[in-house]
Order: sequence, then C-alpha cells, then structure tokens
Amino acid sequence: MKKNEKASFRDISFAKLRRQLGKARTQRKTISSNHNIEDLVCGVPVVVGSYIDSDYAGLVDRLRSDLAELHPQIQAAVGTDTILPASAVFPFLARKFLELSLTSLLARIDPLRVIAARKNQRDSSFETGRQNASSISWTGDIFPKNPPPKGNVWQSQSLEKGVERSVLGWHFGEVAIAPGLQWLSDVDNSNSEWLRELSNQEKPFEWIKGRLTQLYSTLSKGVHAEYLLDDRTAFDQASVQQHMQDCYRFVLLLSAATHVSPLFYRSLTAEDALGALKKIEDQIVVKDK
Repeated sequence: MKKNEKASFRDISFAKLRRQLGKARTQRKTISSNHNIEDLVCGVPVVVGSYIDSDYAGLVDRLRSDLAELHPQIQAAVGTDTILPASAVFPFLARKFLELSLTSLLARIDPLRVIAARKNQRDSSFETGRQNASSISWTGDIFPKNPPPKGNVWQSQSLEKGVERSVLGWHFGEVAIAPGLQWLSDVDNSNSEWLRELSNQEKPFEWIKGRLTQLYSTLSKGVHAEYLLDDRTAFDQASVQQHMQDCYRFVLLLSAATHVSPLFYRSLTAEDALGALKKIEDQIVVKDK
C-alpha cells in the first residue's frame, strides 16, 4: 500500500487480529481461578440429565458461550493497536453485550420466557425476516413498556393486568434485585471503585436502570448510523474506553446483585459473586495512578 493511502479490507492483517483475540482470551482466564464472567452474568451451567429439557440446557450453554466469545472481542476492539477503528465495531459489540447480558438475567429469573423463544425458533412457523411474537424485546422483556403506576405498585389497581415481568421492571426490581444491590452497598468497598460509587447512590436500582438506558441509546446511534457528522468523534478512543467501562460496571453490578436473591436460578454464593466482581473490575478499570 502506498504512503498516505487509506487501508482497505485487503490490507488488514487478520493474523494480527487473531493474536489480539488470543491475548484477550488469555487475560480473561486470569479473571478468577474459580468463576468467570459467564458465571457472574449467566449463572452456573446446567447439569445435563435424562429429565432435563434439552432446550433449557442448550439455551444456557449458548448464552454462556456467546458471552465467553464476546468478552475478548470487546477487549480487542478497544485496544490501542486494533487494526479496525473502534467506531466501526465497538457500538455493535457493546450493544450486543448489553442485550446478551440482560437476556441472560431474564433467563435466570423467568426461564420459560426465554425457552419459549428458543423453542419457537426451532418451529416451522418461525420466520427470520420479521418480528416474531416470541422474540426477546429490550422494551417489554428487559425494560417495562409502560411507566410505573402511581402509588403502591402492589395495590389491586396496579395488578389488574398482572405482575410486571420485565427483568428491570418495578416488581422484580423491588423483590429480586434491590436487596442484592443493598447488600453490595453494605459490604467493604475499600478495594472497589464500582462498589464505592454504588454505595453513594440514594436509589441504586434506579441509578443503574437510568445509566443502562443512556448507554443503550448511545450505542444504538452508532449501530444505526444516526451520527451524521463523524462516528470517530462520537466514538473516539477515550469515549470508547469510557463506554466500555460503563457497560461492564453497570451490567456486572446488576449481575452480582442477582446472586443474593433466591428468585434467580443457578446462582453463585453471594461471596463468590462479590469476588468475581472485584476481579473483573481489576481487569477492566484503567488505572493511571
């Protein structure tokens, strides 16, 4: 390639990309000697048996393996020596990380909802070219479609249409997530910037929900080419690093909190979840001190 010419896809060294991904995978293995990011977000694997639904086992395996592959891809994409500009790939990878992680939490608290989507995708009625009734939706399954009711969310009027079943809705939020966030706020946070920040929040669950909404919107603008100026300005190296850390911080704080509640399936002990959280934070957080 001549000097000052822009690189094309033919000029890209895919060997270099493979080396970057290999390095990132090696780093991932050092996160914890006992538990990794898949355990923290997706929960422990299903013990396969003759009387275990195969789609449930396959679903959990798929979520865990997807997250295991996605994690090093994100680390490679935000690296300073990446062969592709972060603005070209990071929004896609980071938004997938949010969707995959929150779907994994949904599968741990309402597994039938996600199993139904998998079984429908196996059925001849499933069409890839349109929205299917079984599809997992960010608005509806992850976040509630409607604003919270006025007054007590447990009053009869609020329950006329049933319990709000989105994983970050007010019903699951109050009984299944908020107690775990309170536990994280109360533990020793001397070695964790993430826990210190969480403990300073008056309403931790609402804080995390708000930040996840902002992140998803920001990343979606990069995915859908909404920026009509310059994607590289919106997703420059500093911005990408910050977005990456924010994605991990809020998803993993939320994930760690779920392991305190008996309403979430396939959980770690609370202490193991806390240990995994702190080790992942040590890997992710950039410390210039």
